[in-house]
Amino acid sequence: MIDDKTAKMAINTISKYCDQRCGCSQCAIRNACRDMYRSDEYYTISGITTYYEEGYFKRCMIRSPKFDVTQKDSADFRKYINEIFLREAEKYGLPMNTANSIKWSANGEIKVTFVDDDNKINYIGVAKCHPDDAFNPEIGIKLAIERAAQAMHAPFVPAEGETYYYVDDENLVYSTINHNTNKDALNIAVGNCFKKHKQAQANVDAIMKRIEKVTKLLEKLRDQGDE
Repeated sequence: MIDDKTAKMAINTISKYCDQRCGCSQCAIRNACRDMYRSDEYYTISGITTYYEEGYFKRCMIRSPKFDVTQKDSADFRKYINEIFLREAEKYGLPMNTANSIKWSANGEIKVTFVDDDNKINYIGVAKCHPDDAFNPEIGIKLAIERAAQAMHAPFVPAEGETYYYVDDENLVYSTINHNTNKDALNIAVGNCFKKHKQAQANVDAIMKRIEKVTKLLEKLRDQGDE
């Protein structure tokens, strides 16, 4: 049996090793410590897989855990989390059929993942609790979903040689390839680039209004000359 004195000596040895190396990314024991007592558990809320991650000596050797993962066993807590998630996802226009998972860590990190309707692209939002702050799951979910929504709704900018869909001046949708021409540059600037035909079709009215505003702005710049 290992007594308290022996255990303390081991910790002091690790501490001195860390002081000498001073670089977790190159630490020979970092991954071993991370995996020690690791328990990746999960359950499902309304079809969304929710994970509770522990590790690194259950995060308790450095500081007390921010989040008590045993709350996953509470039906009331799961209902509470589900209500927050549904409300925030709806607020940011994220359909529940695109929700993939919520991951929780004992250190107070929440990561939510949404996918597009083809299940090909992940949109991830992460919220981390500051070490000096108390963990609030409601605030964490709100921030994580907001960041996932920003990623999902960010304008699509095609790479050179990449195909995209756009709305033309007759309200019709066409596909083209980004060759970095003036037309491509204008489409990118206006946000008139979409990965899918149906996305472009759904934004026809918005794009036409945007083009109208941009045209008036360009006319003003034309009249100002090269000033």
